[in-house]
Amino acid sequence: MHVAVIRKVVSLKKAGAERYAVNLSRQLKKLGHRVTVIGESIDEELLDELEFLPVQVRNTTSWAKNQSFARNALAVASRGGFDIVHGLSRVPGVDTFRLTDPLQAHWLKVFYTGLSGRLQGMNPRHRTLLELERGIYQGNRTRRIIVQSSLDAKLIQDYFGVPAEKIRLIRNGVDLQTFHFGTRQSGQDIREELRIGDAPLIVFAGMDFRRKGLGTLLEGMGRIQSKSAKLLVLGDGAIPEYERMANRLGIGDRVIFAGRRQGIARYYGAADLFVLPTIYEPFPNVNLEAMACGTPAITTSTAGGVDLIDEGNNGYLISSATAVEELTNTIDYHLALPSEEIERMRGCCVRTAEAFPVERNARETVAVFEEVLAERKNKRTSQAA
Repeated sequence: MHVAVIRKVVSLKKAGAERYAVNLSRQLKKLGHRVTVIGESIDEELLDELEFLPVQVRNTTSWAKNQSFARNALAVASRGGFDIVHGLSRVPGVDTFRLTDPLQAHWLKVFYTGLSGRLQGMNPRHRTLLELERGIYQGNRTRRIIVQSSLDAKLIQDYFGVPAEKIRLIRNGVDLQTFHFGTRQSGQDIREELRIGDAPLIVFAGMDFRRKGLGTLLEGMGRIQSKSAKLLVLGDGAIPEYERMANRLGIGDRVIFAGRRQGIARYYGAADLFVLPTIYEPFPNVNLEAMACGTPAITTSTAGGVDLIDEGNNGYLISSATAVEELTNTIDYHLALPSEEIERMRGCCVRTAEAFPVERNARETVAVFEEVLAERKNKRTSQAA
């Protein structure tokens, strides 16, 4: 089949959704399907292997950019004669849609409260994203909604009344050629590069520092018993703001803000713990990537995919993104474990990740495409009769 994959930015230079779009497109091609990526931008080096149709957007305001991308991406897709149009960005009218970005309706509820919440509800950007979500979840054209976690399946039912028979749960996949236990060897080079020696290393990775709970992690770092432990922060965000926070907490010399880095697997391989105390997101794929490199993850029970965390075996859960004391105690507990217990957990991490390769994700996604095509064929047959 000929599949159009819609995503604003398609890139291996970023984590999360942008990387997922590349992995899915590659795997669909390996399965024998033709793939055309529709988006605003793509890594130049990917143009040799992926067909790409650019989408023009209005860059005047954030809301105009989101609105124009949705409208223009669908227009590009409608001219392509595709068998399936699969959305990874908020575009109403696609055949199948994967909830990839945080559900805006829920995000506004958990992040903004009281008067702030009501005011944010009037923000043109938020109103536009909510309108796009309503078009997807309450419209008639999208036949299947793919979610990454049972949490998001419940959320789209609660907020938008999406019937259960329209929802398919497909776990994220991890690229095991890139993220694997062998990165622990290159991780030693990273430790030398960072000049941290054998000090305990905690890694955080993300772009939206506030939503992903970096402030909570910094507070926890200020309280943990190990004063030699280092925190490596990967990703672009409000770095100066959080550098000031680290200095106020007296841990400025123990926190390394590295920005966006290539070869992120090596940094996971260097870590003792990966910590993402996020407020909410559909499925933090970074948790699975870190596990593939043998690094246990600490995350919140309010994030999608928490059912993959087997506490005390491949990671730990804390109750919320503000649970500083819980996080502190959990880090202390893990760093005090004997070496044989650490190695046992590393093995559990790798086995968890190996159960969810990108190939499995692609096969299950194709099965959803085939459901939609079969429904479409049956509808035409019944109409002809």
